[in-house]
Amino acid sequence: MKHRIGIAARLAIGLAVVLGPASCGKGVHERTVPLHMSGYAFNDSNPTLSFRTGERVRFVLTNDETTMIRHNFRIVGLGVRCDYELGPREGRLVAVTMPDTPGVFPYDCCTHQGMGGIILVTRR
Repeated sequence: MKHRIGIAARLAIGLAVVLGPASCGKGVHERTVPLHMSGYAFNDSNPTLSFRTGERVRFVLTNDETTMIRHNFRIVGLGVRCDYELGPREGRLVAVTMPDTPGVFPYDCCTHQGMGGIILVTRR
């Protein structure tokens, strides 16, 4: 139950996305990024996601499937592991602070090979 995200929370998160990144002191930005999982893709196309070093990111994961297909999420090299599968219409919030060193980090669904993209972290 603690991993589900209600409609009101999704609307609030959507508003935060529309308003864009907020400054969090010392030049660090915090951003909310929705990731919808359906078929074998995140956001229909497994996009490359770009962030700055030290940026705080809240990934809002939603399994948009209506059948019993389960998905999960990990970011290789950033400590985000596939420890929880999302059932149909379930959601989860994953907060990550991007590393201080630029790099490329794959993200994927551990259950479905080929479902994933890359996170590009550049110097701020």
